[in-house]
Amino acid sequence: MRILHTSDWHIGKKLKEHDRLTEFRKFFAWLADVIARENIDALIVSGDIFDSRNPSAESQEIYYSFLAEIAGKSCRHAVITSGNHDSAALIDAPAGIMSRLDVHVVGRSRRNEIITLNDESGNPEMIVCAVPFLREDDVIPAVNDEASEKSVRIREGIKSHYAEIFSRSLETRGDYDIPIIATGHIFLQNGKTQPDEGERSIYLGTAPNVGTDIFPEYIAYTALGHLHSPQRVGRANIRYSGSPLAMSFGELGATKTVSIVDFDGKNFAGIREIDIPVFQEMTRISGDMAGIEREIRSLIALNESVWAEVTYTGNTQPVNLQERLAEMVRDTAVEILSIIDDGKYKVHDTTDEFDGKTLDAIDPLKMFEHLMKAEGTPEEKQEKMKELYMKILQEVRAEEK
Repeated sequence: MRILHTSDWHIGKKLKEHDRLTEFRKFFAWLADVIARENIDALIVSGDIFDSRNPSAESQEIYYSFLAEIAGKSCRHAVITSGNHDSAALIDAPAGIMSRLDVHVVGRSRRNEIITLNDESGNPEMIVCAVPFLREDDVIPAVNDEASEKSVRIREGIKSHYAEIFSRSLETRGDYDIPIIATGHIFLQNGKTQPDEGERSIYLGTAPNVGTDIFPEYIAYTALGHLHSPQRVGRANIRYSGSPLAMSFGELGATKTVSIVDFDGKNFAGIREIDIPVFQEMTRISGDMAGIEREIRSLIALNESVWAEVTYTGNTQPVNLQERLAEMVRDTAVEILSIIDDGKYKVHDTTDEFDGKTLDAIDPLKMFEHLMKAEGTPEEKQEKMKELYMKILQEVRAEEK
């Protein structure tokens, strides 16, 4: 049995308001080719299918066209779970139709996310504990606990949920010599992020991160989503596949991969990664005006599509910075998506950790913590204040999407 593990597609994601649908189409064409070439038996997708709970018609067309492309070919099964960016209802909506194509979707937790994949003769060949992103009300009742206590309750609720699913999966497997694998859209302890990745703890208040000990040894492979950097966490068979595209300029230079996992009977037999091509060149340029102009001229000479983030660090205040750069790249294949003026001529408060950063590069929670400290908010009230702030922030983001 061979699976391909991927996650965090974020279909519909824009970069500085620039559309990326062409990149997504190229990625899925590449992925379909890999699935066929590598004789993949099952595709496992661990959450954040879309970047928004209300994806555009174009984003949904890309998703369903890809699934139609692979269904019924060498890939006999697909198991897709929702992430914190997804609408669980949207993911679940076509479940009945999709199951006829052996595409199994799990949007909302149903307390029994056990899917048995059968071979061409109708015999079980794999059991998937298809756990989606677990929302707070999936694992704990609505309570008005202090943030620290609530964090503990969430963490214990997540552990209990997985333990129940795993126990049922053993009963389902019985005497069959087939692997049990698990999915999760979660931030595990010791998971690593890129500086501007933007994916942190998913829950309100103190981060209720759990450890790898929730996945017992008999789970042959754990397919994780949420973090954008491909990585193992603890054992070799517990892995984040990472996102297929650089979701921000902060992720530039990071190799993006999909994971191909083989099994021998019920046991994990090995894993290898396949690098994902870069479908849109992006770069960061930093320096004084002369250095910036030199690098831009070099990019223009390549006559290839490039998106750039430019940071000015010169000693003197630039004159008409945006207009000058816009004129340089006019009618060329180079597009400047972001311009940051971080010139040394500015008077900086060296005690301010947010100095020189743009708003989209600042963690809102850190900014709020900074404000509470500046305003002298008592320490005993700060955790509750943070929980309330994150709840408001989450509601605002949901409305924006």
